[in-house]
Amino acid sequence: MNFNGFSFDDGTRSLLEELDRASRVPHAVIIESPDSEKAMQAAVFLSMYALCDRDEKPCGECKNCLNAKNRAHPDVTYLTLQAKKTVYTVEQMRDLIKDAYILPNEANAKAYIFENCDERLSVQAQNTFLKLSEEPPPNVFFILLCRSAQSLLDTILSRFTVIRLKGDKALDKELLTAARDIAGSITENREYPLLKALNALTDKEKACDILSAVKLILRDALVILSGGEARTDEEAALKLAGRLTKSKLIEMIELCDSSSVNIKQNANINLLTTRMCGEFRRITWQR
Repeated sequence: MNFNGFSFDDGTRSLLEELDRASRVPHAVIIESPDSEKAMQAAVFLSMYALCDRDEKPCGECKNCLNAKNRAHPDVTYLTLQAKKTVYTVEQMRDLIKDAYILPNEANAKAYIFENCDERLSVQAQNTFLKLSEEPPPNVFFILLCRSAQSLLDTILSRFTVIRLKGDKALDKELLTAARDIAGSITENREYPLLKALNALTDKEKACDILSAVKLILRDALVILSGGEARTDEEAALKLAGRLTKSKLIEMIELCDSSSVNIKQNANINLLTTRMCGEFRRITWQR
């Protein structure tokens, strides 16, 4: 990936690079940040990536990249509010669905960017948009910007990859301790330490925040493997980086995302933690 002209934290940069190398950059992304300018910068970068026609995406030099960067590409749609409306309407979503199936004008892909989804993407609009986000036409990308992904429906979250821009909020010491215990137990030879650490998720009010902190440590391990420095917990990240490959770390980040969705859907926490333990160990020891 070519990051010239863009400034991302090391964790976000490493995650994007590894998703690109693995050809797993998702078609549906939620960018979470209280800083709207940072979130928009990430959205513009991803729109350039989606439309670039060079081998190294985004090249930053082709016509598609330049127009997308200037927010002037006909195949990148920034949703705006209709007159006298405070939310995206169901009619807008229906028009978007129709438009998504129309071939691009200039590039080989299309991107749709939704700003301020916390305030503008109503439950009705999300439900109307749901099927399209689950089964989009080829080469159609959706980028949702919000302060908190938890404000969106679980059904939407289950179909999107959440990218939380790092450094936006301090981690609670208790949450970080729980996350450190989980991350530190992932590569243990015995299963019991990990099961014990995952027991912290029984507090459902804190479970998703704990998993978010685990993701930050996993991202730090990715950063270390890419030659950078950890910012959340160096000791735990170094341990993971010493035992796990980049692809395994990405798979564990995805496991944390899917588990957070299951928690919000009131899954049986005992069954969930047992499954997570098994999945963490499977990923760790698989060849």
